[in-house]
Amino acid sequence: MAEPNRAEASRDLARQANNSAARSSHLGTAFAAVLVSFVVLGLPVGILGTAWPSIRSEFSRTDSGLAVLLAGFTVGYTISSAISGHLSDRIGSSRLLSLAIATSATGIVAIVASPGFIAMVAAHVILGIGNGFIDSVANTWTALTRGPRSMGMLHAAFGVGATIGPVLTAGLVSRGSSWRWPFLILIGGQIVALAMVVSSRRSLDNAPRRSQFVTKNVAAVPPPRRLPTLMLAWFAVYLSVEVAVGQWGYTLLTEGRGMSKGTAGLLVAAYWGGLTIGRFILGAIGHLVQPERLMTATSALAVTMAGLLWLDPAGVGAAVFPIIGLAFAPMFPLMVNRTPVYLGPDRSSRAVGYQLAASSLGFVTTPLLIGLLADHHGISVAPPVVFGATTVMVAVWLSVADASKSVFDSGERTGER
Repeated sequence: MAEPNRAEASRDLARQANNSAARSSHLGTAFAAVLVSFVVLGLPVGILGTAWPSIRSEFSRTDSGLAVLLAGFTVGYTISSAISGHLSDRIGSSRLLSLAIATSATGIVAIVASPGFIAMVAAHVILGIGNGFIDSVANTWTALTRGPRSMGMLHAAFGVGATIGPVLTAGLVSRGSSWRWPFLILIGGQIVALAMVVSSRRSLDNAPRRSQFVTKNVAAVPPPRRLPTLMLAWFAVYLSVEVAVGQWGYTLLTEGRGMSKGTAGLLVAAYWGGLTIGRFILGAIGHLVQPERLMTATSALAVTMAGLLWLDPAGVGAAVFPIIGLAFAPMFPLMVNRTPVYLGPDRSSRAVGYQLAASSLGFVTTPLLIGLLADHHGISVAPPVVFGATTVMVAVWLSVADASKSVFDSGERTGER
């Protein structure tokens, strides 16, 4: 009887190994779909800022018109991200992500077909609704089912799209093509992303939570009351700076500092490239770095680079674009990934949605301020505004770090390092 028992045990082990390999493969396919959805999430961010001078000329607008487009996008994004946690709990991650990509594609089609500026604003509202859902679902799913390395890869995927956007747009526009062509090309990417999400829907909906949230009582210590509010404030200010640099950088360099369109496009692409490379690095070594220390170090680097962009010593201010992108790189993914740790996993889905809604307010606030000031004082107002906003961001982060100390008791809730 011993031999049959051993044979049966071997078969059980083989089945378990095969099942584990199959689950790993399915989760890998699901994560690939989420990554591609984030590439297409980043593309319009990179396209719009570089296409803006052409859009402005066609529709006879001033620089504040860019802020109006961003405001329309923000309205849609804020609504969808705020309700995404509730909706995801009801219909599942895969269905909501599929709906989100389809909605974003509808917004891009509307942008391409826009006969006037008002139609462009309406199209950006639709795009914002879709992108708010994509951002929230993908971030929450990754934070709960995968570690900081995967979160770094997720946001690196966003950076890939944001980096390709200005290069593609500058290349087409400089050759006399319409600003609509880059958006038209984006639709193809959205179709691919939608197909991948639909094909991996079961894996997306059935992915197990990370072991730290299953085996540890991470909700034992309630977070300080001020911590969720401080985190909302940080997300709002951070994204206001990231978007302001990316959207106004091209106009600053071409119209404010006299650079050629090609060079300016490459430098803005280098900003998004620095953001992307930094997130790939986070994806590679994120588990080896203490998140709070990394946040503090990169915050200091960011405010230093923002100061150099403003002062422009010896005309080298433009050189900071890739460096400030590198400084920003780990911030957003680390804060999202720490949300289940700071606030508890059961609050994460809705908390991330609210955080992204707060970030959408920042998405428009600082770029709008720059646009309004630029109409009266020129685009040279952008660097000091960016520096001021970056300084506020650093101050808020230090407050978050201080408030989060009470969350950790003997390292029990430090999570993955």
